[in-house]
Amino acid sequence: MTLQIGRALMALAFAGPGLAHLIESVGRRATVATVVAALEVAAAVALVTGWQVRWIALAAALFLAIDAFLAHAFWASVPQEQHGQVLHFFKNIALAGAFLMLSDTGIRG
Repeated sequence: MTLQIGRALMALAFAGPGLAHLIESVGRRATVATVVAALEVAAAVALVTGWQVRWIALAAALFLAIDAFLAHAFWASVPQEQHGQVLHFFKNIALAGAFLMLSDTGIRG
């Protein structure tokens, strides 16, 4: 039971931001952003339902690590934004680690 609750909580990392990105990108008619946002929402649903957990978790870990370096480069941000970027960077890295551990829980779905 705790594994399912943990997966659901980890899925929130994609569900909330993914839905917000989806609504925003559809409104702007940004095709690539819409596809990425839809994939974020789909990953959240897959995690909650337990579908292909190993592969979704590995993909999520990779996505979060890449996003940390591309979207939250605190070393290159202006001083006013640096603290927030540091927090987001390390949150993404920590979540990537958690998703790596989830991928190795023995779930082969």
